[in-house]
Amino acid sequence: MKHILNIILIGLISPFAGSSQSAMTLEDAIAIALKNNYDIQLAENSKRQADNNQSIYNTGFLPTFNASGNANYSNSNTSFTTQQGVDNTINGAEIKSLGTSVGLNYVLFNGGARKFQFDRLKKQYLLASSQKKLQIENTLIEVYTLFLNIARNQEQKKTLDTAFSISKSRLERTKIQQKYGQRTTLDVLNAKVDANNDSINLINLQVQLDNNKRNLNFLLGRDISTMFLVNNQVVLDPNMSLDRLKTAMDSNNVQLKQIELNKQISNHDLNINKAAWVPSLSASASYGLDYRDNGKVGFFQNQNSAGLNAGVNLSWDIFDGGANKVRVQNARINLENQSLNEQKLKLSLENQLAIFWAEYTTQMTLISNETINVKVNEQNFLKSQEQFNLGQISSLDFRQAQLNLIQTKLNLLNASYNAKLAEFQLKRFAGLLLEQ
Repeated sequence: MKHILNIILIGLISPFAGSSQSAMTLEDAIAIALKNNYDIQLAENSKRQADNNQSIYNTGFLPTFNASGNANYSNSNTSFTTQQGVDNTINGAEIKSLGTSVGLNYVLFNGGARKFQFDRLKKQYLLASSQKKLQIENTLIEVYTLFLNIARNQEQKKTLDTAFSISKSRLERTKIQQKYGQRTTLDVLNAKVDANNDSINLINLQVQLDNNKRNLNFLLGRDISTMFLVNNQVVLDPNMSLDRLKTAMDSNNVQLKQIELNKQISNHDLNINKAAWVPSLSASASYGLDYRDNGKVGFFQNQNSAGLNAGVNLSWDIFDGGANKVRVQNARINLENQSLNEQKLKLSLENQLAIFWAEYTTQMTLISNETINVKVNEQNFLKSQEQFNLGQISSLDFRQAQLNLIQTKLNLLNASYNAKLAEFQLKRFAGLLLEQ
């Protein structure tokens, strides 16, 4: 018996046991995850980058303005012959020049590519926003799953604690009965084996519970050794309807919205490539100041100039070897691929919705059946316990009654938590998860 108790003590000492643990609700876990989860923060940063990209400063709609300046100096020996045939040589001839200018350039028309690019950047921002929402949904599903598994483990532990307590009492009673010749050594050994098995089940469950808590802490972006308990209550949504879920999925599903945005982006890519076949028109204006000191070798010793220059430029890439034609063809194929992806995604979502609905309805049926089984097995166990204490049934019969009760209680727990997980998945596909 001391050996069994030692096993239990070793198994239950863990990073999450020993000191008082704070209680955490599902709402608490969601709030912490939305604030601290690293994947959500990365998705938010991607959204911020997309927001920067859709700024007017990144569209080409604004003119460009530049300024430049230069200064030059030369010192050289120069030999030359005049038109009259006179040879002359100037040593150390110096030439100095200074200049500065400011210029303004603006693209007046480039086949609409600028507008298509701007629209494309807007759609990419919406896509980044949608991707963040999808990441939030994925994170919430992970949080829900781990939270419910922890709650499941806590309830399982209660059942197994009770089973172990009953096994210990049975072992003590069997030992006493052996002294008075009512039980054999074999009965005592069987009781020890059963108590030991119950202790091992508790140890294994504690390991599973601790690992689930570590994983949840990781998702919440906090110290993985943080100790806590969770609310074990499972409340199923009474308004679940397959038709309602299908209708909501068609209008709310994040993945469907993303595929529609990708189709629009692909269409913009096609138009941008088509715009390369159209002439582009740009305008420029500049104002410059120049000073030049020609020293002894120039026709003018000093020269100053200041003035305004303006112009328009028309360019047309009439033939580029067919490269743009290939880009247009590939853009059309990519647009076609997006349509195919949309059809594939719709079929996949319908399939997954049907699978989780079947899982949900199956678990709901199991809940009803297992609720009845628990009541029946509780009555059977109490009757068996009474008969065992009176020596009317064997320890094996009593153990079987105990195992039946344990199993039905665990089955009911699993059905309840599995139904809730299936409910979350259904709401995820229907785009209703963030409305929780």
